[in-house]
Amino acid sequence: MRKTLTTLTLAMALASGHALADQATLAAIQATGVQLTEAQAQTLAAAQGDALAQAVAAVVAANPEAAASIVAAAVAAAPSQAASIVSAAVSAAPAQAAAIVTAAISAAPTQSVAITNAAVAAAPAQAAAINAAASTAGAAPAGATAGSTTTVSANSPASSGGSGGGGSSSASPN
Repeated sequence: MRKTLTTLTLAMALASGHALADQATLAAIQATGVQLTEAQAQTLAAAQGDALAQAVAAVVAANPEAAASIVAAAVAAAPSQAASIVSAAVSAAPAQAAAIVTAAISAAPTQSVAITNAAVAAAPAQAAAINAAASTAGAAPAGATAGSTTTVSANSPASSGGSGGGGSSSASPN
């Protein structure tokens, strides 16, 4: 009996964490001033995992002029889902890809490489603008060059077999 009660309590606590996170995302997006329909608000509040990224993308598609602020709010509320949110948002509004990347990196700088890669994969035609926006937003982590922040481009496969581009190293053996 005690194990069952403990298990149920733990399960409820874990489930409520997702609900609170989704409520935080909804509240953050509402704070941007974007007018959400009742259906969009309910979808955002109930969404979990990849469904959250799709719900954010639906809001971006309905409000492309506010895409950057919507994505920044969503990524700030759910930084662990930054790449999936950016991928879905860029797919929904590819013309806003650079602004979306800049806003997302500002909201979650530790996710900059994943954000950039997700955006390039979602809109390969916008790769140059995305890379420029990522460089401007500070996407290159310490020790990396701007050319190595993305591994996906419109003209090359996702994996380069370890060559990684760049060709030179700033490390010295001495």
